[in-house]
Amino acid sequence: MIKYDCKFKLKAINFYKNNDVSLKETCKKFNIKSHSNLTYWINSYNFNGVEGLKLKANKKYSVEFKASVVNYYKTHEINPRDLAIIYNINPSQVYSWIKIFDLHGINGLELSGKVGRPSMKKHKKNDKVIPLTDSERNKYINEIINLKSKLYNTEMENDIIKKRIALEMKKDIFPKHHK
Repeated sequence: MIKYDCKFKLKAINFYKNNDVSLKETCKKFNIKSHSNLTYWINSYNFNGVEGLKLKANKKYSVEFKASVVNYYKTHEINPRDLAIIYNINPSQVYSWIKIFDLHGINGLELSGKVGRPSMKKHKKNDKVIPLTDSERNKYINEIINLKSKLYNTEMENDIIKKRIALEMKKDIFPKHHK
């Protein structure tokens, strides 16, 4: 995706406003891929001035702000692109928040910056191992023994039930003949 700087956007808008040309002709002259981009820039400029044309850095938004944007979208009949102009944020951000809210509710908006692919940053491992006391060690060993015993008994019960089902199926398939 091509990122256009503020000066370029302003130049295209001024050309469109000061000359008797169409959106399509302006896009062709400035090599802008879509006239919807130019329309968005014009509307953003008209609503927010030059600030509306500046590229937004990776800004962190509060959950309350995200919720207010989604709430405005849900309660008003408005296009997400127009909503982005009102709040002076990226339209793709609005689409993203609406989708997250529809899938996960308000809790999703809290996590929206934290989901996705984990960072490649290496985390320091906590090498400090706290040794167990003898009583703690014995407690854990006893718990493991009990759990293993329960697991073994459950597996045996399952095997018995499976065997019984297999025998009953075998009886149904091969009934005994009476003489």
